[in-house]
Order: sequence, then structure tokens, then C-alpha cells
Amino acid sequence: MRLSDIKAQEAAVRALRGSIKKALVTHAYLFAGPRNTGKTTAALSFAATLNCTDPTPEGDACGFCMSCVRIQGGSDADVMLIPPEKDQTTIDQMREMIRSLDYAPLSGKYKVVIVEQADTLNPHSENCILKILEEAPPYAVLILVVANPNALLPTIRSRCRTVRFRRAGTLEVEEFLKERFDLPSEERRVIATCAQGAIGRAVTLASGTEFMEERQVVLQMMRDWADGPPVLSLQAAELIRRLAEPKKDDPDERTRIVRLTEALRHILSWYADLLALKVRGDRAAMVNADCEDDLKALEGRYSIGRLREAVKVIMETRRRIEGNITPQLALENMFFDLRPDPG
Repeated sequence: MRLSDIKAQEAAVRALRGSIKKALVTHAYLFAGPRNTGKTTAALSFAATLNCTDPTPEGDACGFCMSCVRIQGGSDADVMLIPPEKDQTTIDQMREMIRSLDYAPLSGKYKVVIVEQADTLNPHSENCILKILEEAPPYAVLILVVANPNALLPTIRSRCRTVRFRRAGTLEVEEFLKERFDLPSEERRVIATCAQGAIGRAVTLASGTEFMEERQVVLQMMRDWADGPPVLSLQAAELIRRLAEPKKDDPDERTRIVRLTEALRHILSWYADLLALKVRGDRAAMVNADCEDDLKALEGRYSIGRLREAVKVIMETRRRIEGNITPQLALENMFFDLRPDPG
């Protein structure tokens, strides 16, 4: 867990190393950027570097000392990671954090607290955290990890040093997958494209077989549905709903929403490819290049306006499902609205 292992975030890594080498470590940081771009990993790596007993000349953790090993294993008493409870980071969590900072580090130089999704702080927990930002002990380093900095109070943002994280390019993600995973080139390309610049998401997708297997099911359904009668819209909706059902050992409703969203991403990529073909022809860069023949056979049945409308319909369906509309009804309406142009 070292800063040098953080991929596609050269500017962020350079800023963090610089603050250590120049002895300009501040008491509060805001790690801001899209989800799954390595912010939490970078925060843990920064914590390891701050407390490493044998740092490298480049300003990185050694990865082997007891402090590095404990942080890597999640057992270091001087590093506290605070995830949200369900969809909020609560005032009780912030009070516990403040109590922990009353005590100096046990073995390291700094006591590091990482609030994993700080944009889930509610008004009470935000006001609570302001106290520690204003009166932080000299050994405290607080890292707020956020996808949307504007969700935080301006008074919190102004007291933090912002470190920005970016989306990686598709080729960067693909190269990373090539280094880390033994995958066929086509599978790497699909995962890199679907990850949308998020290295963390790419790792999740590449770590198992489920993503590619479900993708094949959804895309085969799209082929069958496109050539079938309208009644297939009901069957397609049922297939997507069943595909998203959580496993018995994970009955959490949020898991079902995530899986539905994943299936909708595959459908969205299908229509985005059709639109790209319509607009750019053979120059189109497609997510589902392995389905090129099927897509070219369908492209002529849609107008550009119809395809743009289809993309909006899919996005609206996602919002409805996330807003607790019955998934079966939302999906049925979506498939009826996605039919090709008549004639």
C-alpha cells in the first residue's frame, strides 16, 4: 500500500509526496474526485507514508515495516477508517472520532482519520466535524474522501487542502488490467470501457466472472428482443429483474438496485453503440465491438432522434428504480418505449 502503486493519479500523488518531503503536512485534506478513482486507497497509502519508519527517498512508504504491515492489514490503531452507516455518516461516528483524537498516536507520528464518503455527512455530523477542524491536535490528520465536494459545507471545504483525483483514460485502464489480470484482450477492452475511467471499478469487474457472464445474457436478450414481437418486452423486463435478484446470502435491497443498475448500463451501452454507428459509421468507437454485426443490422431501424430518446428513457428508468418505483413496472415501460421506429 504505497503511493507509487496508485495508478493514473500522478498529480495527486505528486502533491501528497511533496507535502511530506517539504514538511508541509496539514491537519485536514479533501480527496475529491469521481467514485472508484483510488481516493480511499490513496488515503491509506498516504497514512502509511506518514507513519512509515523507513520511508523511501522519493517520499513513499517502505511497505515492510510494522506500521506499513498493520495499515495494510487494517489493524493499525493510529489509522481510523470511517465508512458511512447505510447512507449517512452520523454524528455518533464523528463524536467517536473526536474522542479517539484526544489520545496521541500509539506508535506512529500521526493519528490519521479517513472519512470514507464524507459527502454523506448530515448537518449534525458536519457541525460536529467542524470542531476538530478548528481545534485539531498537532498529531491529527483528517482526510475527507468525497465524490461531490459541494455536498460539504463551505466552512469545511475552506479548512481542508484539496487533492483532486481524475478519471483515467480507457487505454490507461486497459494497460492496468493487462498488468494485473490474466484476461483475454477483448475482455480487457470491454471492462476498461465499461469502467468509465474508474480504476477501482475496473478491478471489481475484472476480479470475477459475473460481470462478463451477465453482460452476455443481457446482450443476447437485446438481440432476441429487437427481432421479436412487442410481448417480448414483458419477458425482457422479467429477465432483467430476475438477473438482479440478490443471492440468498445478501438480501440487502441496495444490492438489488446496484445489480439492476449494472444491467441497465449494458442496455445503455447497446444504444450508445447504435447511436455511434448512426453518427460515425465505420469510424464509431463501440463498447460492444464483439456485437458489431448485430448492431449494424439494427442501426438502420432507428433514427438519430429515436436513439437519443432511447438513451434518455434508460437514464430515466434508472432514476425511477433508484427512487423506489417498482422495478418490474419501470422495466416493462422502458422496453415498450425502446422499440425501433415503426415500419
